[in-house]
Amino acid sequence: MYKKETIIKLLSGLFVVLLCLSIVSVARAHSASQAGILAKSYISNPNGGGGYYIGGEEVGWSIDEDYHTNGTYITYSFDYSDINLTDYYRDIVNTGAQLWQGIVTIHNKLDGSGTGLIKTSYSPGIPVAAFFTDYVGNANNMGHLTSWSIVINRAKPVNSSVIAHEFGHVIGLNDLYGSNNSNKLMYGFTTGGATAPTASDIWGAKVITGVHAAHSWGYKFYNYSGGNNHIKYCTSCKGLTNTIEACSYNSNNVCIKCGIPEGYQPWNVEGEIE
Repeated sequence: MYKKETIIKLLSGLFVVLLCLSIVSVARAHSASQAGILAKSYISNPNGGGGYYIGGEEVGWSIDEDYHTNGTYITYSFDYSDINLTDYYRDIVNTGAQLWQGIVTIHNKLDGSGTGLIKTSYSPGIPVAAFFTDYVGNANNMGHLTSWSIVINRAKPVNSSVIAHEFGHVIGLNDLYGSNNSNKLMYGFTTGGATAPTASDIWGAKVITGVHAAHSWGYKFYNYSGGNNHIKYCTSCKGLTNTIEACSYNSNNVCIKCGIPEGYQPWNVEGEIE
């Protein structure tokens, strides 16, 4: 059902899967990289491979600054030379694009001038219903996509949420594989439950497009390693930093930054503070 950026990379001799589209932020694209501001984490592709990306499984979104859209305005066109790209598929694509409305603008350019091209293939050996491929970045190494394609696999059932997932790749969102993210649109398996962008998906989109660049910092419990430790994180987008430090306590043995009592480890099964 869904495609994974890393999984599509695996298929790169046949079909390359990443994602990103050409968006133009309401004001501008992101003005500065989040590298060095927000931490990178390793996302492992269950079929092999993986990579370090800003965000991650613990955060609930992951962005790829090497391949992403440039702003918040995305355009696409249908490949009308594809006789199998019927009204049925075009309606699904248009509906999937509208699921992102209000976060980004995804516009169908009827004159064929869209940055992205929508087409179909019949690939029963490919385990996904659609995938992002044919991506080309600009020459100045900003990571902005100048062209791309979303290919619908006619051998598999497809719906608007599958296409919305692919447009998520166009924006710059990576797949997530952790079971704690099975309720996110960018979950990389067909067992995902989301039918539209969730709050986490939206925050990831805001970070990669530059809409959210000024973070509001707080501290939360991170781990226990010879004592309680906390980490600095954005209270809005939940993005983590590399600032992990030992807790320091007041006279009540409560950490003066994260507010967790000494020796207490407040993790529930999903890795969030109870």
